[in-house]
Amino acid sequence: MSYTDKKFDEVINRLDKLTDDFNKFKNTIDDIIIMNTTLVQEIANQINTKMDILCNLENNSQTQNKQSVKKTKSLSKPAFFKDKLKVNLNEFIDVLYTNEELESMYNNSEVQSKKNETAKKNKVIDLLYILVTKDTDKNKKLKELFDVYKQNADNIYNDEETKSEE
Repeated sequence: MSYTDKKFDEVINRLDKLTDDFNKFKNTIDDIIIMNTTLVQEIANQINTKMDILCNLENNSQTQNKQSVKKTKSLSKPAFFKDKLKVNLNEFIDVLYTNEELESMYNNSEVQSKKNETAKKNKVIDLLYILVTKDTDKNKKLKELFDVYKQNADNIYNDEETKSEE
């Protein structure tokens, strides 16, 4: 092998090494570009979200009262019953259930197995709802109470709507 052939081999090896280094460098740059593009997109999304929030802030405050009334208006019969009992378990005594039935619910094994008073009360409410809905007369009475509540909620909603239009 001549001196020139050795030099050519050396130049070719160096060129191969430079090509490999260049490809590694190019891949690193591509990864950085992808990462930066992703970060820029994420930042743009966050900015857009914050701009939407700021633009809708005034609209939200105006519609908030209507939405709270609509939520009240949209309560279902089970939600109405359970919400009332969460405030006062005795509210429907001698209307939908008796004091003895309420006491027997507290003695129920499912209620006794609960660890805290809130969980026990919620379980009693669930059991009372089942008791009321299984009895045709009690269920009819609950429906009547719910209809009165619903009518009052509709009236409140209509009153609020009238006030906001003035």
